[in-house]
Amino acid sequence: MTSPLTMAVYRPAGRLGLYVRAFQVFSAAPPAGASVLDFGGGDVSVPVCFGDPVLVEDWQGAEVPSAAVVGPRRHAMWLRFQGRVDQVNISFFPGAAGAFVDVAMPELVGTMAAPADAWPRDFREAVAELEPLPAGQRARGLAGLLLARLEPRREPGPQVREAVRLIRASRGQVTVRTLAGQVNLSVSQLERSFTRHVGIGPKQLARHTRVSALAAEAMTPTAPCWAQLAGKYGYADQAHLARDFRELTGHTPTWLTRIRPDADFLQDALACQRRD
Repeated sequence: MTSPLTMAVYRPAGRLGLYVRAFQVFSAAPPAGASVLDFGGGDVSVPVCFGDPVLVEDWQGAEVPSAAVVGPRRHAMWLRFQGRVDQVNISFFPGAAGAFVDVAMPELVGTMAAPADAWPRDFREAVAELEPLPAGQRARGLAGLLLARLEPRREPGPQVREAVRLIRASRGQVTVRTLAGQVNLSVSQLERSFTRHVGIGPKQLARHTRVSALAAEAMTPTAPCWAQLAGKYGYADQAHLARDFRELTGHTPTWLTRIRPDADFLQDALACQRRD
C-alpha cells in the first residue's frame, strides 16, 4: 500500500521560472496521514495551506503556518501531513527566495520565518483569497503575487546562479574547487556568496543533491545494488555512501529497501508510513 499523499507539480513559465522551481500541490482523499522525509538542502519553501497545517516532527511537532518561509536545511527532516491535506508548496531554487522576501538566509537555516515577519498583510490576504480556486488557478495566482514582490537588487549574482545550476546538472557530483573555477570566483568568494544568498555552502548543497538523486534512483521495484550506485554517484566505496547518507538523513541506505513498498518519491522527498 503506497502513501495516501499525492503531489501534482506546476512549473512556472517565463521570468518566474528563473526563481521558482515548482508549485507542488499536495492532497489526500479521504483525509489521512502521511510522513514525508524532506531531504533538505538549499531550497527555500513557502507552504500555502488551505487545509490542516503541515507539522515538522523534528521540531517537536510544530505547526508550519500558511505562508511561513521555511529555510534551507543542513539535514533531512520529517514532516507530517494529517487531516485535510490541501496545500500548495512554493519551492524556490537555492539562493532565489531572497529576491522576494527580505529575510537573511543565514538566519533562516534550519528554521522558519513567521508569515507576518516575511510578507506584508496585503500579500497574506491575497494568498488566503485563492482558497476557492482549483489548483491550477491557485498556482497562477501565486505566480502573479510573487512577481509583484520581485526585487532584483536582492538576488544573487550570475556566478551563484550558475554554480547552483552546475550542482543540479551534475546531481551533486562536482567539487567546490571545480565550481569556483567554472564561475570564475575563488573558493572563498564562492563560499561567502553561497552563505549570503543560499544559506548553506556549495559543498553542503552538492552533498544533499547527490543523496537525493541517489535515493530517487534506489526507489525501484528491485533491490538496488549499493556498490554500483556508490560508483555511479562518485563515492569512494559503499561505506562512504552509507556514512554520507546516514549523516544527512539519519538513516542507512538499506532503510530505503524496508520502506519502499509503502513509499512514493515526491521530488526530493519520500512520502511513506514512517518506521524507525
